[in-house]
Amino acid sequence: MTRIHMLNIGDIVSFEYPVDSGEETTAEVTELHYDVMSATVYDGTETYHIDDSLKITVLTPAEVAKERHYQSNTDNGIDLIDFWHMQMTPEEFQGAMKSQISKYAVRLGRKDDRIKELKKIEDYTRRYREKLEQEAK
Repeated sequence: MTRIHMLNIGDIVSFEYPVDSGEETTAEVTELHYDVMSATVYDGTETYHIDDSLKITVLTPAEVAKERHYQSNTDNGIDLIDFWHMQMTPEEFQGAMKSQISKYAVRLGRKDDRIKELKKIEDYTRRYREKLEQEAK
């Protein structure tokens, strides 16, 4: 059983909900509230607030979930952003990254959970910055 302090944002967890129902719910951790030892999780439809009174199991750690999200459909599973960076000119890559960032910013709250979309904006921004920093070295 996992405790709230062991969770990370982006972890995919399961927990029994409603309590003592025998039914498992699977959701992504979107917020951690260490001051009250609880977490907010989202299953794609509903938001839940969980705490240590529930039997929480991490099904997929955040870093694994993130890696899977960016895998292309190739046999070697190359990361799509890395592939773009290798194949595009710096100007094309900048355009692709700006396009992805603006896509999530423009549709914020219209398609997915706002927190999930903000995470995507943050991730594309961070990864673009990292590529620029690598090039500057």
